Amino acid sequence: MSDDRRKSDSMRSRRVPSGRIERVGRFAWLAGGMAASAVTDSARRWISGDTQSYRDLVLSARNGKQLADALAGMRGAAMKLGQMLSLEGGITVPPAFADALARLRDSADKMPRTQLRRVLAREYGRDWMERFAEFDEDPIASASIGQVHRARTRDGRELALKIQFPAVARSIDSDVDNLAALLKASGIIPQAYDIDPLLTVVKEQLHQETDYVREAEALGRYREMVNGDDDVLLPAPHHDLTTPHILAMDYIEARPIESLWEESHDQEVRNRIAGKLQGLTLIELFDTGFMQSDPNFANYMFDPAGGRLVLLDFGSTVEIAPETMERYRRIVSAASRDDRDEVAALAIEFDWVAESDGRAAIDGLSDLILLSAEPLRGTDHYDFGKTDLAERARDISIHLTLEVGFLKPPPPEMLFIQRKLAGTYHLCTQLGARVDSAQMAGPYLNPAGGTRPGCDPPHRAG
Repeated sequence: MSDDRRKSDSMRSRRVPSGRIERVGRFAWLAGGMAASAVTDSARRWISGDTQSYRDLVLSARNGKQLADALAGMRGAAMKLGQMLSLEGGITVPPAFADALARLRDSADKMPRTQLRRVLAREYGRDWMERFAEFDEDPIASASIGQVHRARTRDGRELALKIQFPAVARSIDSDVDNLAALLKASGIIPQAYDIDPLLTVVKEQLHQETDYVREAEALGRYREMVNGDDDVLLPAPHHDLTTPHILAMDYIEARPIESLWEESHDQEVRNRIAGKLQGLTLIELFDTGFMQSDPNFANYMFDPAGGRLVLLDFGSTVEIAPETMERYRRIVSAASRDDRDEVAALAIEFDWVAESDGRAAIDGLSDLILLSAEPLRGTDHYDFGKTDLAERARDISIHLTLEVGFLKPPPPEMLFIQRKLAGTYHLCTQLGARVDSAQMAGPYLNPAGGTRPGCDPPHRAG
């Protein structure tokens, strides 16, 4: 049995709720279920003499699993926002919920075949099958916004077709608003946390992600950006079969990137792939200003024949303004030198924190920024497989939010950048990689200073 077939067989087939009333009803049902679970647990614990607070019971691992399962069934913007929260791009959620939501990064449920055929007929016409010599109705992957099918055209092209779930685009605004309201009402996100500016950015980005013609253009642009880099492979888009709701691209025979840590692979291979991931992120952030901002594991694969990193999904791409790039360069450079005073001064200058927030907030945010740059301060390869950096960062974030009361979310323009940085770090830890991150970042952070003695500058794509 092929990897594609095993993946398809592991997916549940559940109809995508497409009506507005139906989707709103799902949120109401979910809220009621979480509350009922907390009440039941409260009664059980009261009988046993355990006096855990109601809020703690609402934020239990069982409710986190219930939330993740409901979002996987709804798909669309609701699931996408859950994926974002699991990567903690600046919004701190309780660990039990972050762990449960992490499973949303793997896959979603698939559409029933009858629903799939209706989408194909709407996009290609009732004679849609006439376009193909073969079309596999079992998806090889399923995510928050669509699912991917393998097909072969009558002229012999082997394609992967990403087919968007019905009603995803028109339900974005209400899904985001309803899920945000549920998260705040349940205490998963503190009431005082003003996430409205971030939600506006999330909605704008998700509307862009549902335009597959735009994604095809982004895919072509990124292909040009990495042209000449033999370590990276991207599919080519096929515009004649691409519509706003179906993206046609080359089918690439590759393995899930998880295979690099689930199977026995040479340490050098894992180091090289992790280094390539970091190198691309540096190019995006400090060179081109064009970032693929969705670091879900499913968007990365490994080509064992050529030893290449395969990049698949370009629905979530952001343009980084030159002033934002320069701000990141300055503050990351200061953090890489362990210059605490400059980090604090720059955080205030950039309005990431204010003097009026108090010394504890300034110090806590500075600690978080300095910690995030830990891989850049070494004189040798950083061992991502042995670090507990993520746990220490979560402890500082929780301390800032719950004990210091610093409830200021990151500026909206940083949300997707932080998401990419967090996701890239997580991938490197899963790979158990050892990478000379300081050497790679040096030319970007200190362009006038060159690299450390004996080190070559990183390869820049293009």
